[in-house]
Amino acid sequence: MAPTKTSSRSRTTIPDWLPHVILLPSLFSLLSHGLLLLTFMVTLRSCQHAPIGFTNEETRELGIVIKQVGDNPDAIVTGEFREGESAETTATATSDSLAPVRATPEQPPIETSLPKLESPQRVGPGVNLPVGAAVTDPRQPVTSGGGQRPAAAGIVGGVPGAAFMGSKDQGSKVVFVIDASGSMTAHSSMQVAKSALISSLQSLESNQQFLIIFYDDKPSMLNLRDAHKPQLYDASEINKTIARQKIAGIQPGTGTQHVPALEMALRLRPEVIFFLTDAQEPPIHPGELEHLRQMNAQKTRIHCIEFGVGQEVSEAVSPSNFLRKLSRQNGGTYRYFDVTKFDRTRQK
Repeated sequence: MAPTKTSSRSRTTIPDWLPHVILLPSLFSLLSHGLLLLTFMVTLRSCQHAPIGFTNEETRELGIVIKQVGDNPDAIVTGEFREGESAETTATATSDSLAPVRATPEQPPIETSLPKLESPQRVGPGVNLPVGAAVTDPRQPVTSGGGQRPAAAGIVGGVPGAAFMGSKDQGSKVVFVIDASGSMTAHSSMQVAKSALISSLQSLESNQQFLIIFYDDKPSMLNLRDAHKPQLYDASEINKTIARQKIAGIQPGTGTQHVPALEMALRLRPEVIFFLTDAQEPPIHPGELEHLRQMNAQKTRIHCIEFGVGQEVSEAVSPSNFLRKLSRQNGGTYRYFDVTKFDRTRQK
C-alpha cells in the first residue's frame, strides 16, 4: 500500500518544549501548598506538647496578706497562704515571726505605791489607843483647847488637814515633836505615842511634807534620807513607810530638854507643830516661852499634847502649866491624856 501524505496547511507543528512550560506553574503551586501544609502540621504538633518547664506537680495560688498586729496600726504582717486557707489564719500564724521588733519590750506597769496601814490602833505588842486618843478624820470640827486660834477643820483653800492625838489643823508642812525621855516608858506612853504618830502619818496627803523630831536631853530628827541637817520630807507612801519602820525602833533615852527640839522645829517654818510631852519638870520658863514666841513670829501654830498622871487639873488650879501657855501664845490648842488609862485600855 502506498503511504498517505499529509497536507502542510491542515496540520500545525507543536514545538517540543511547550508542554514543559505549561506544567511549571502547576508544579510550583503544588510545591507551595505542600510546604504550607507541612508547616501547619509541624506547628499543630508542637502546640500539643506541654509548655517547657511545666510538670505534673500540684499547683497553688499565691497571695499577699496585710493585717494590723495588736494595738500598733503601723505593724503589718506579710506572707503567703495556700488555697483553702483564709488570710486571717495565715496572718495570725506568721505575725509572731514577722512583727517588728521593738528596741525596748513592753513591760507591765510596776506598782510603785506601797500598801497603806490598816487603821493603826495597835503598835508593837498590841497597845490599844486610849479612849479619846484615837485619831479621827481631820475634816471633822473640834473644839480648841484654850489656844487663841481654834483648830481648823476640813480642807480650806485646797490645803489638806493633819491630826494627832485629837488635835487637828490645816497645813502643807507639819512637824511632830515627841518626848522620848525615860519617863515615857511608864504606862505604855511611848507605845501609845508611836501608834498615834503612825496613824497621823498615814492620813497625810502626798502634797504635804512632814518631819518627826524625838528628843530627850537633845533633839534628834527622824532621818529618812541620810540628810545632814533637818529637812521636811514629802508625804509619799515610800517615805511614810520608811518613817514607820524607823519609829518602831525608837527607844526612850535620858534627860528632858524641850526648848532645843522646839527651836529645831521652828527653824523649818512649818505651818503646824504637834508637841507631845509627859514632863512638867523641867518646865519651859517664861523667858524661854517669850523667846519661842518671838522666834515663831506667828508663822507656826503649836498644838500641845500632855501625858499626865491622874485627872486633868484645870488652869484655874494650875495657872503655871507651860504647855497651856505655849499653845495659847502660838495660836494652837492644848489636850490632856491620863496615862493611867493607857494601862486599863491595854488590859482590855
